[in-house]
Amino acid sequence: MPVFLAAVALAPFAYSFGPNTKVDYDVNVQFEGFLPVLGGNEGVVDVKMGVKVTGAKAEPGMLKAASEITSFDLTFNGSKLPLTLSNVTDYFPKTNVGLTPQGKILSNDAPDRKLPVRLPGLDVKRFPDITYIPLEFPTEGFEVGESWTFVRTFGDSPLTYTCTPVALTDNGAEIKVEVKQEYTVLENEALEVVVNREDAVSEVTTKMTGSGTVVLDLANGVARSAEMRNTAVSTAKNLSSGENKERKLVTTFKVALKGQLAASGGKAPKASNPGDLWTRAGMMGRDAWTWLQLAAMFGMKALPSHIQAWIAPFREDIRRSFPWLLGR
Repeated sequence: MPVFLAAVALAPFAYSFGPNTKVDYDVNVQFEGFLPVLGGNEGVVDVKMGVKVTGAKAEPGMLKAASEITSFDLTFNGSKLPLTLSNVTDYFPKTNVGLTPQGKILSNDAPDRKLPVRLPGLDVKRFPDITYIPLEFPTEGFEVGESWTFVRTFGDSPLTYTCTPVALTDNGAEIKVEVKQEYTVLENEALEVVVNREDAVSEVTTKMTGSGTVVLDLANGVARSAEMRNTAVSTAKNLSSGENKERKLVTTFKVALKGQLAASGGKAPKASNPGDLWTRAGMMGRDAWTWLQLAAMFGMKALPSHIQAWIAPFREDIRRSFPWLLGR
């Protein structure tokens, strides 16, 4: 190895979020498999968003950064949900974090808001971790072939990372990442997470494993890209009968500097407009109900007027389940 590269290999990597930092990322998250909504449904949820990251002045030895969502698109089984950016930012508002140069997050002002259902890896409080601060680094630096581990908490459960540099140049590094997590929650009949056992019908144990790659820009102190594919296998035990049912959900995360993100390659069918879902689902079929709950989950306050006209025969059913979606 050339002397210069050896020096780089042994030097510590540091994020560089200074007052002049302005970085834009494209983010694609796809969930494929068992979705814990409306009694359970197999399908594909595909989320695409733009994220702007800015730095700020901080104390010596510390960094400050802020992130905000600038664009958002969500589809379920190929049909787009009519969400606005303001709907989504109610759940995922602009977030300010304080961190060490090695990526350990010390403060985060994101709200302690829980989504109505739990999807592995999706945590309002951990949005920076899955976008622009994907890894924590050892203070002594790293070199090719030498692994390190660290732990972050997602949804109140530890997520363990094992990182192994596989390639290193004078301006970039490629790091193989493996993750694992295990947790148990209680669910009610609607598959919502509950705290009290008397409110639950099932105990669900999930084991999640995944792998992927993070590419670093060593010169500018930012992540160029990150891609992870995680598989969560859950066993739902009915508390009354003791019967076990298995679920599987595959989550693919793709993050890259703006303009560099490859196409998703998902398996969802294409739909030309939101109305196609209602036609394919037989108006208020199972897919349509799932579509409604996903829209509500991500903050939609009311259905667009053209969709309200279609659902007139089912207005009272929707009012009972999703009263806020019908407006006044």
